[in-house]
Amino acid sequence: MVTSFQLRTWHKWLALVLGLQVAVWCVSGLYMVSFDIDFIRGLPLVREHKTKLPADAPLTPFSSIAGRYADVTGATLRTLPDSNEPVYELSTREGRVLVDAVSGAQRSPLPQARIEALARTYYAGKGQIERIELIATAPVEIRGRALPVWRIDFDDALATSFYVAPDTGALITRRHRYWRLFDTFWMLHIMDYGYERDDMNNLLLRFASAAGVVFGVTGLWLLFFSFRRRAAR
Repeated sequence: MVTSFQLRTWHKWLALVLGLQVAVWCVSGLYMVSFDIDFIRGLPLVREHKTKLPADAPLTPFSSIAGRYADVTGATLRTLPDSNEPVYELSTREGRVLVDAVSGAQRSPLPQARIEALARTYYAGKGQIERIELIATAPVEIRGRALPVWRIDFDDALATSFYVAPDTGALITRRHRYWRLFDTFWMLHIMDYGYERDDMNNLLLRFASAAGVVFGVTGLWLLFFSFRRRAAR
């Protein structure tokens, strides 16, 4: 039979092991519910664009362009946000390609000056471009994204970074200091310390959750013993 002394011992050791993690759960959970998720995702930092295709543009027939690329699986006629010049965005086996819809010339990959112009067009903040570089190794904050990608850092109070695709000029994602802290707290909250930080069913979290249940049960059992002892007195 389990004695109250044994329960107390188990309870103390579980408290010692779980105490720090419980505090981390509380602090990280408080942070994650304290901010609007749209702010964390950086939506207020991105300016909305509604560019229209020019109605009188002398477009090159798509059939004459598609024949130059192997395995074209899709195409979109659109404009880039910083101009109203129409372009075809082709989806191919090797990736996406921009082609000038008027001249038929390939635009991809876009030069650095055009990437800077696009970044300024996307950006809705008050900062200026501090640094721009084409990166081939993904930092943790854009894990899982296709590479290479342009990283544009702004000198605003949020330490904002935009990531732009070199072939299409599309804004892939945006990051800022509150997102980075959110990501760190998320890692600590779900106890996934790997690169992806998305495994909510990892063994460490399961063990900590199970230990927390045992901690709660032993606490209730000790409370029961305490009431019995008072009744006996």
